[in-house]
Amino acid sequence: MSNISTLEAIPQCYATPSAGMHTSHTLPLKLQAIADAGFRLAEIAFPDLEAYAQQENPNYKKIGNRGRGDVDVLCQVARKISSLCEKLGLKVLAVHPFSKFEGYEDLGKREESFDRATTWFKVLKALNCQMLQVGSTDDPSASSDLNVISRDLRQLADEAIAQDPPIKIAYELWAWGTHTNTWEGVWEVCKRVDRPNFGLCLDTFQISARTYMLPDPPHTTHEDIFPSPPGVPVPLHLTSSLRRLTEVFSEPAAREKIFYFQISDGSGPGRVSSAELTKTAKEKGISPLYAWSNAWRPLPYMEDIDPGTQYGGFLPVLDVIEAVLRTGWRGPWSYEVFYEADMSRDDPGVPLKWTKAAMESRKRIFEALKPFHMDSN
Repeated sequence: MSNISTLEAIPQCYATPSAGMHTSHTLPLKLQAIADAGFRLAEIAFPDLEAYAQQENPNYKKIGNRGRGDVDVLCQVARKISSLCEKLGLKVLAVHPFSKFEGYEDLGKREESFDRATTWFKVLKALNCQMLQVGSTDDPSASSDLNVISRDLRQLADEAIAQDPPIKIAYELWAWGTHTNTWEGVWEVCKRVDRPNFGLCLDTFQISARTYMLPDPPHTTHEDIFPSPPGVPVPLHLTSSLRRLTEVFSEPAAREKIFYFQISDGSGPGRVSSAELTKTAKEKGISPLYAWSNAWRPLPYMEDIDPGTQYGGFLPVLDVIEAVLRTGWRGPWSYEVFYEADMSRDDPGVPLKWTKAAMESRKRIFEALKPFHMDSN
């Protein structure tokens, strides 16, 4: 058994897009709320940074797929945000999400992806941030060949480590990813990349999401999009997968490849409509899993924290957290939650509501874990 004090010492981080979804929730307001809630680490979303650049400079041109746009302006804004973080006592843990990057066999698309990476590296330097999160691609035109995928990410890692200061790459499984959408898949890629600055971002939602929602809506109906309703035991295949996760990352060389860990729950049937999800997914041309992720990921214990509300969180978050903790890993946790029904309100109190709730969620998670991590003396 590990000592509960080792859990309480885990660095806590909060993601800026999870502090509000309305345009009035500016990046400085979100960062202030993150600091006021007691966090000392922040994960910054690139879209949040660009939205602030647009607010500060109305003629700002966003960064395109090839990394072109008002790069100098964005870097100036990033330096301003870095200064604000320093004033607030915050360190930028990571910037996300760098997406649709790997697996292209077309030389033009590969060149475009690496040009974009060069621009992001400049922004990270301006932010004084040394970690880039890369989401597993959801582009159906990308190759399914793990050698091709790993080749691109290996080159990205090589270019990242050559930066001054060097940058780490945290590869995150996205449950709606075209080819790598499980922790086993991103781990296999990580082993093939085999670079010291390339590791993983694990996520409670992403690890369990495909167990609780069918990923291929053309072959399902609205009624059966959630094959595992709330209240049922954790499916055996997920339990086995979590057991393997613990075994794999208990090895020291593998454990050090977990760069950070994102925490969130998922709203289930009764709170989120399957018909609504499939409709949103069709309108936006995305997977229902992606639509679910974008709008229905509350904090664990959110209904207890905010009495009288119905958030409908039902995923086995504690099971996933415990599987990671049993490896002995004690790196940073980042709360990345998306609950559009509340976060999109034009209310300046929204950012502090959610950041403070995350700190309360942390307390309740640790309380629930205590029986498994009691002091040994």
